[in-house]
Amino acid sequence: MQNPRLSSQFQRLRDLFAKAEAACGADFEMRSHWAKYLCVLSAGFLENAISEVYGDFVRGAASQPVADYAMSTLSRIQNPKTSRFIEIARQFKTSWADALETYVDSSGRREAINSIMANRHEIAHGKHPGITLVQIKDYLDRAVEVVEFIEKQCAS
Repeated sequence: MQNPRLSSQFQRLRDLFAKAEAACGADFEMRSHWAKYLCVLSAGFLENAISEVYGDFVRGAASQPVADYAMSTLSRIQNPKTSRFIEIARQFKTSWADALETYVDSSGRREAINSIMANRHEIAHGKHPGITLVQIKDYLDRAVEVVEFIEKQCAS
């Protein structure tokens, strides 16, 4: 991951996954609580990823007033499912959206992002989804692949 703020946030998440695994052992109730917490943090990471990655692109490609406007718009995006990632890519370049859509449709990437957001929504509304630490870690890894793909698009 090229963006230092995202890279740092992702590393903190990875460290928390390791700490949760070590601290909980076989206590399934604690593992469930940690999974919910890490799901919410993973959703926040994806929200930040949109503004960080596209923000880096805009700051390098546009004048300061245009970049400021774009950043204010990007920073308001919440709970982005995969379709929102594609929609934002399309606002920059149609070819980016088409390539991103093809990319997310392989290896369960679309499902990973959508699952993080759907579970985050349920958690925020007091429901108890059956998400596990292993599942959320896998979802996050697949979502990071999408973020890295978008970074490459913006760098080219």
